[in-house]
Amino acid sequence: MVLALAVVLAMIATTMINYSGYMQKRELDKLPLIGSQKPLQTVKAFISCRPWLEAQGLQFAGTFVKAIAVGLAPLSVVQPINTAGIAVLAVLAITKLGERPTLSDWLGIGTIVVGLIMLGRSLIGVPAKAFSYNPFVLWFFVIFFFIIAGVSLHRGFTRKGAQAPNLIAVASGVLIGLTAVIIKLGWNDFGSRFWEHGFRNALLSPYLYLIILLPFVTLVLDQTAMQRGKAIVVVPITTGMSNLIPIIIGIVAMHEPMPKSAGMFLLRLASFVFIIGGSVILSLRKDEGDEKEKAGAAEGAVASGRIRTPVRSPAAGENPVIRRRRLAAGEQAGGEPANGEGPATGRRRGTSG
Repeated sequence: MVLALAVVLAMIATTMINYSGYMQKRELDKLPLIGSQKPLQTVKAFISCRPWLEAQGLQFAGTFVKAIAVGLAPLSVVQPINTAGIAVLAVLAITKLGERPTLSDWLGIGTIVVGLIMLGRSLIGVPAKAFSYNPFVLWFFVIFFFIIAGVSLHRGFTRKGAQAPNLIAVASGVLIGLTAVIIKLGWNDFGSRFWEHGFRNALLSPYLYLIILLPFVTLVLDQTAMQRGKAIVVVPITTGMSNLIPIIIGIVAMHEPMPKSAGMFLLRLASFVFIIGGSVILSLRKDEGDEKEKAGAAEGAVASGRIRTPVRSPAAGENPVIRRRRLAAGEQAGGEPANGEGPATGRRRGTSG
């Protein structure tokens, strides 16, 4: 009975969260581009947009319901249901927002979704363990992932085209995953300080302020990525990375056990490869629309005469007899007309009909 209730709550939560993503993207297309004006003006525009605030409230409520579901059932049950909610966003993005993913988009999205399902399956039957960690290994990987987020942000804000929002989404997902790790560390540190030195000392925990700061940073990055990219592409990247980072750090630094059976162990490793691989595919994609636009502009320039196609010169070392015959026929070597005109139409190259 409890498990059934958790499944229902997880389905409600993922529907709320992903519908909120659709609402956010719909309103973000109407709001000023983040970074295009002064921060206070941007903040005023966002908090004055009631539908955007409603979307944030719906996402918060969905996250709260998901937390209840996780408390009632294992993560291995809740996580695959949460992943399936991406399908809700995909349908809404295509039917309501008019987004048209390319073949490479579908490949990357599908790879991430499959990886998340594999990850959830590999969590079944893995026993929980008392909280402990290796400080050196833990902070090495925390700093390492912060660097990855920083590099992704730099490349996302300095590059142009379809790759930029996807790189920002990678950074946002990594930081959301790190926030989950820091929350876990923060609860442990806050509790230790509280029981040993009292409430005032507990408030001095540095984790507490990181827990307050990072959600605001990730909110801005998440909104920036969704505003500049496709929701159907950005959300799977963020979801995949935010689920992957805590699992990796939990295994390598917090002594969380891996599956004991060889099959589940390989499934866990494969899930890492799929999630990271799908994110890489989406991060390296090129906007086919931009390429077609550039090609069309180049063709238009040639047709209008702004760019003239050069006339090839005779090939070096050509047989002089053959060359004289072609010249007599009014052609240059290689089939190009001697005066830049075609033998039949008399049209000059580089001009349209």
